[in-house]
Amino acid sequence: MPREGIRTDTQSLAREGQNFQDLGSRFSAAAAALQNGLASVGACSPTSGGPAAPQQGQVEGFVQGLTSFADKANMPPWGDDEIGEKFGIAYEGLQTGMFESMNHLAQELTNIGGALSSMAKNHDENESFNEELIRQQENDIDFAAGNGGTVSHMTKSV
Repeated sequence: MPREGIRTDTQSLAREGQNFQDLGSRFSAAAAALQNGLASVGACSPTSGGPAAPQQGQVEGFVQGLTSFADKANMPPWGDDEIGEKFGIAYEGLQTGMFESMNHLAQELTNIGGALSSMAKNHDENESFNEELIRQQENDIDFAAGNGGTVSHMTKSV
């Protein structure tokens, strides 16, 4: 009978690995929706190669609020006056870094999920292997104990 010992909860590891992968996918989709929403009002360039753009209805309210003045329809949301231009320069520089960070974070969340899933699989295989080794060792000890555990007489055959 195998001895009781510490055992890793590999089912929880695998489940949390899947949760991280799902979180990474949802975060990536949210980041793409943000980027595409901002692109629809001329506040950034649209994403490329990411998840599909959000439906038009998702950004209509946002767009309507930022472009409600007819005379400002083709301008960036922050305007084209001196303060608006300065804000736009700072905003666009930070925006690029933010979008890169968001995409990187989504990828890393997905990677963490994959690593947790692999860890669960590896722990399960390792613990099963170790339990089999212990079982074999216990069987060998039981066998030796059943025969007295020692060799009491040796003969030489010719």
